[in-house]
Amino acid sequence: MNKMSKFLLPALALCLAAGAQGKVMESSVATVNGKPVLASDYDSYYEGVIEQYQAAAPQFLEQPYAKDFLGKEVLKELISKELLYQAADEAKITVKDSEIDEGINEIKTRFIVDENGKQDPKGADKRFNEALKKQHLTLKSYKEKIKKDIAVKKLMEAQIQSTVKPVEEADVKALYANVEAVMKNNTKALKKLEKEDPVKLREAQLIAAKLKQLSAEQVRVGHIYLALTPDTSKEDAKKKEELAKQIKKELDGGMDFSAAVKKYTEDKAALASGGDMILIKGIAPKEVDEAAFSLAVGKVSQPIKTDIGWHIIKIKEKRAEREIGYDDIAQDLAQYVAQQKIQTALAEYVNGLADKADIKVTKTFEVDAQIEAEAAKRASEEAKKEADKVAKEDKKESAKEEKSAQKADEKAQKEEAKAEKEGAKK
Repeated sequence: MNKMSKFLLPALALCLAAGAQGKVMESSVATVNGKPVLASDYDSYYEGVIEQYQAAAPQFLEQPYAKDFLGKEVLKELISKELLYQAADEAKITVKDSEIDEGINEIKTRFIVDENGKQDPKGADKRFNEALKKQHLTLKSYKEKIKKDIAVKKLMEAQIQSTVKPVEEADVKALYANVEAVMKNNTKALKKLEKEDPVKLREAQLIAAKLKQLSAEQVRVGHIYLALTPDTSKEDAKKKEELAKQIKKELDGGMDFSAAVKKYTEDKAALASGGDMILIKGIAPKEVDEAAFSLAVGKVSQPIKTDIGWHIIKIKEKRAEREIGYDDIAQDLAQYVAQQKIQTALAEYVNGLADKADIKVTKTFEVDAQIEAEAAKRASEEAKKEADKVAKEDKKESAKEEKSAQKADEKAQKEEAKAEKEGAKK
């Protein structure tokens, strides 16, 4: 099996330890040293990842074979988990009941906010249990999963302590130098970095992009949102427009903006913050961006229409563009370098476990056939190129030999004519 290039995937809280209770005859998607990676675990984890992408990056899922690629990463992650579970078990790592209870309580805190974005601590247990039921889990089986995850965490912490070296200031300054080169578009330094280490260049580009956002002009707004989709009928779209105008009249009449957010917005995820959001200049849709950065603090916009719906914003706070120097981000960069060291160490450790393990994958993906077909096509094209190259060289060599033979023949004829001429003189 190829070494796993990724160790962690983003996942929902319960997906981290999701999966049904194992049954002897339950189907599997892989085996690790004879132990199955259950199809139910895979399905549960995969569904959670897809839900997260649908919420955060739906455009990614529209790409060809995107879901297959995510599925392959989910499978790698589950295989990695099983490798670590077995390693923790072999290391005889113990987990106390109090540690399991603490882990359960930490997960429960993620259910304090209800489906409408409101704080509801009393309903956390109910929502937690409903989530377990949805994942086909009992509290007992979930505790067992938590126990295994805690054991793995202890195992990884031990590995980090023994293999990861502390971050040195030189590491941080080297990273900052690369980021600064990107920020200032230092062509000479960037070309050198690209030649020496393309990965570090990409790393610096990503950090620089984030810093540009953080240093850019920003505005904090309250946001009321009425959604429009390609499936919205003309009649419903007209109703949304009329509602947006009505909301604006109510706000002009003295209605509290936060109260209007709770009453009208369709952005449920923003309810917990009262609809507040930070806009970075140039990032939001053009219509919203222009209103946000032209209105004064305290002002409320007219209803704004974009491709995704109607928006009404209230300007709450503005921040001018600012410069960010080394001292401003040194601590953040140090944490980033430390995290990268940890990820590298963990990936190497898991790869080492995988190299020694007997891993059999039974799950197939449509993209695999496509990858094989493309590989075969490339191999065929390369073979044809090589054959054409050989044929061209053979033809060139034949032409060279023919030309050489022709020259030799011409030379022989000249020598023969010369000899006849000399004979005639005698």
